[in-house]
Amino acid sequence: MTDEDKDLLELIGLRFRAKRNDLYYSLRDVSNLTGISTGTLNGIEKGKDLTLTNFLVLCRSLEIQPKVFFQRDIDFTPPYSLPPDAQERISISKKLDDLVYDSDFFQRPRRVSEVLKKLQIDKNQSNKFSVYLTSYCEEGALSCEQHGNYKTYHKKK
Repeated sequence: MTDEDKDLLELIGLRFRAKRNDLYYSLRDVSNLTGISTGTLNGIEKGKDLTLTNFLVLCRSLEIQPKVFFQRDIDFTPPYSLPPDAQERISISKKLDDLVYDSDFFQRPRRVSEVLKKLQIDKNQSNKFSVYLTSYCEEGALSCEQHGNYKTYHKKK
């Protein structure tokens, strides 16, 4: 968990505590309203143990609109990066989507080797791309035709 996330959870906990105090509720009172143990409630007020379910139950029970907690934007930087193979898969998927949906590349039948050449991808990935292209056929964007030991793929009409 990032320091920013910890700070946000502590801020949420403090707001829950402040609202509880404004209503003159004890932890036991909130426990009775929510079904959340007093120990867990104490942890939440200290910025720990908060689940989405508990967050929503507390908002309802203490009459707090959830948007109150998120008046400032949060940073959209994940704490870790995707591994290179996932980055490559996403990049390839975007390029294939562009070829299939946003270009006229498949207006005429194309072999996997032509797709690899167009995308400047090594020929040793042809089996993987056959699988990718078959999935476009299954979803109805392309159709394929078997020609001996190879297939051609083209846009459905």
